[in-house]
Amino acid sequence: MFPAAIPHARALVLMAEAEPFRVEYLRHALHEAGIHLLGPVRSVAEGQALLGNLRDQPVAAIVNLRLEDGSALPLIEALDEADVPLLLIGEAGMAPSPLLRDRAMLLAPFAAYQVVAAVRQLIAVPLATPMPPLPAGHEQHG
Repeated sequence: MFPAAIPHARALVLMAEAEPFRVEYLRHALHEAGIHLLGPVRSVAEGQALLGNLRDQPVAAIVNLRLEDGSALPLIEALDEADVPLLLIGEAGMAPSPLLRDRAMLLAPFAAYQVVAAVRQLIAVPLATPMPPLPAGHEQHG
């Protein structure tokens, strides 16, 4: 039903989400895919406190654009500073900040399998062998 398990022995993903139903819905799907959740944190303050006390950073994070204490932008910035890849989620009709428009994002309605697939993609990117830069004047197509 869900994509195959993550090949990592310990794929720890932070979840920042204030809606209890969505937390449980996604927790089950992520668990089935072999992803271990850190959290959920329900507010920016809680997320920042958790990040400040971690020994190992999560391999990715799922962050709702709106948390209990407002916009998640400060938490998103903290995760960016820690080089944690992000999947942003939100409600239909949300207008994300222009700073976030090029990010991996799912707006409701979305299915749990879509979140799992997006997280798998985020986790795979840092583990891929980086491609060498192209010589100046060459374009990459594909």
